[in-house]
Amino acid sequence: MTSGSMLLIVNPAARHGETGPLVPAIEQLLQCVEYDLRLTEHTGHAAQIAREASSYDTIVAVGGDGTVHEVLNGIMSRPEHDRPALGLIPTGSGNDTRRTLGVPEDIAEATLAVVSGRRRRFDVGVCNGVYFNNSFAAGLDARVTAKAVEYKATTKRSGLWLYFTALIHVLMNELYPHHVRITWDGSETEEADLLIVATTIGATYGGGFKITPDAVPDDGLLEVCTIDPLSLPQALLRLPFVIIGKHTGMKVVHMSRRRSVLIESHEPMPAQIDGEVLVDRRFEISILPEAVECIVPAER
Repeated sequence: MTSGSMLLIVNPAARHGETGPLVPAIEQLLQCVEYDLRLTEHTGHAAQIAREASSYDTIVAVGGDGTVHEVLNGIMSRPEHDRPALGLIPTGSGNDTRRTLGVPEDIAEATLAVVSGRRRRFDVGVCNGVYFNNSFAAGLDARVTAKAVEYKATTKRSGLWLYFTALIHVLMNELYPHHVRITWDGSETEEADLLIVATTIGATYGGGFKITPDAVPDDGLLEVCTIDPLSLPQALLRLPFVIIGKHTGMKVVHMSRRRSVLIESHEPMPAQIDGEVLVDRRFEISILPEAVECIVPAER
């Protein structure tokens, strides 16, 4: 790989393959900047490229939240003294990381922000050895994410509409809680039946659902939202409030800030990390304060 100050890792398949044709426009905007560009070819390739890249000050993820997730894991797998800054040009379906970092939605503005922006440190979450830049959630959320992945391929939907339709399907067909044992900050333990356990760094997930509207991405704490079991009418009644972040005062909703969360279940439980689905019986989640440096738009 040739050396340069900035490396763009592009997922051409992001947003139903619409990212690939955007590359010439992005290159035109960067014509006065020294950079290299690599296209990903398979799942996990972005993480591999970021892990093995050398002589770069900044690695820019061009794609959606899945691409950012891979690039972050590649960067975090490197020695602490050898971690380049993380930049983002959001071209994906959900783009929740864009919201967390304050990166513009417009591709041209986001590209220019990579060049003219400033550096700011953000927290990084880790679950079972996998890093996440925005969110981890177990329970109903993971079933929604899995359905959204299916819908993305079959319907070409994207953004909030994609996750909203996936959520409606899950509420109508797979609305059930999980019995879990949760240990908070390594000391306080409780058992409960819960519909959702979400631990986040950013305020949104699922393409814009404001699940933890008061999250602060550099405070060294995980923002946690748990939701008790609900009937279908109860869930449908509360759904609009969850979308806009007005649910936090409801009796069935419990908000807290934690440094670590251990979730244990006798049965395999679905979860999602930055939109990537996994299934396990034990999830050990913690926060790494200000562990990654990111490029954000310059203050005006």
